[in-house]
Amino acid sequence: MKTMRSNIFGLAILIPALAIAGPSAFAQGAATPSPAQGAGQTSVPRQAIQWTQDSLAEADATIAALEREAAKLQGDARAKADAALKTLRDTRDAYRAQADAAIANAKSWTDAQVSAAQVGLDASWAAFQSARDSYLDAAKADLATRRAVLQAELEARRTVWLQSIEDLRTRADKVSDDQRAAIEARIAALKAQVDDAQARLARLEEASSTAWKAVQKSYADARALFYETYRSIRKAIDDASK
Repeated sequence: MKTMRSNIFGLAILIPALAIAGPSAFAQGAATPSPAQGAGQTSVPRQAIQWTQDSLAEADATIAALEREAAKLQGDARAKADAALKTLRDTRDAYRAQADAAIANAKSWTDAQVSAAQVGLDASWAAFQSARDSYLDAAKADLATRRAVLQAELEARRTVWLQSIEDLRTRADKVSDDQRAAIEARIAALKAQVDDAQARLARLEEASSTAWKAVQKSYADARALFYETYRSIRKAIDDASK
């Protein structure tokens, strides 16, 4: 118990170090985009910026689950957990401001500026996830809590994945018949990736650190694969539509 309490206390010190860079930093030193660069259809980099909203939904679900976990603690441990959660909420709120600024400016930024902003957002999101995992380990969260956290995150992400797949299908309607079949087959395979991510979570049967990290890695790999595949299919559709 002493170790758990000291670890939770440590989070209150650790999380401020995960400071999120201000959005203005992304635009520094970048060329001013021409009107054409901010017009037209949503580019792949801008699509990625939009996906940050779903990371925020994941963050909200994570904090709600951790608040329920903290409610089980008492005395000094509860006070320290509440302090760590407050800092985690502040980190989430800073990420939200960073994401909102990027989304608001994305239409006037070049793709290079948007991509630079995405790098910063990805780093900040990784820091939030690291802090979440440290809290779960310190609080010795049970299987139900860990699964609820990951389930909420996956459901939020799954919604945007399915929306993105529908966007690809709509775009694929504009290409020639001989090219559409191959593209639709790749879209179907992308949908299968989403279903597989859900199935992997269902197989989480223990709350051990090893099992938790294995499922998290599987989920992270699924996210990376989805975005990589999405970008590849979008490029194929854009090239076929020229």
